Amino acid sequence: MNKILKYGLVVVGILLLFVVGTLSFYTIAPIPNTGPAQGTISENDIKNDEIIPSEATSSHDEEEALSNKTTITISASLVYLNFTQLNQQSELIINGTVKEILPSKWNTPDGKRRGNAIEDIPENDTMYTDIIIKVDQCLKGSLEDQEIRVRTMGGKDEIVRIDYEDEPSFKENEQVLLYLHNDTNPGLENIDSNYYYITGAMLGKFTLTDDRLAIREYEYVNQTELLDSINKGYEPTIKGIEEM
Repeated sequence: MNKILKYGLVVVGILLLFVVGTLSFYTIAPIPNTGPAQGTISENDIKNDEIIPSEATSSHDEEEALSNKTTITISASLVYLNFTQLNQQSELIINGTVKEILPSKWNTPDGKRRGNAIEDIPENDTMYTDIIIKVDQCLKGSLEDQEIRVRTMGGKDEIVRIDYEDEPSFKENEQVLLYLHNDTNPGLENIDSNYYYITGAMLGKFTLTDDRLAIREYEYVNQTELLDSINKGYEPTIKGIEEM
């Protein structure tokens, strides 16, 4: 009996030594360095200034985030104009090509920002951007020149970007059809007069494509129907972009 007890104690002692040794291995063994975990910032990133803000989710957002500009968004209720109303309220309707997008200016006598910081800019100061259009065809009204200046609200300078949500955007060499009228904006009427304003903001600007479509924001019409609506005064069929 004493012999059995003796062997039993020996076995228990061996088991205890095995358990202690195993725990020591997991406690003392170094953890391999695999670099920073996903979503963390390493010391090397900080030294090399390679951190991109998490809110930059597209190339446009990254550009804005890294440029240190403050964006001021201006929105208002856009009154919908059908094609008959666009025709009636436009002094000029043209199709042409975007030749040049000029640098943005402020509505000040010298076209420059007043104030060195955002909080120093007067309340009624804003920016505008002029677009030079090479006219291919005049569909309503008459022109002496083959180029016109179209003014859009908003723009950017070294520290601020002013974004009017209802204004259309332009790209150089873009083929466009524009409904235009003389500008009656109370903040800009004293800053020269040789330009036009887009009737109905984004509603009055169409991009013309090679497959004979005229596109604005989230909808499009057939170019032939759009031209007929100008010449004959009827409402063309409008389709959503998702139907393309």
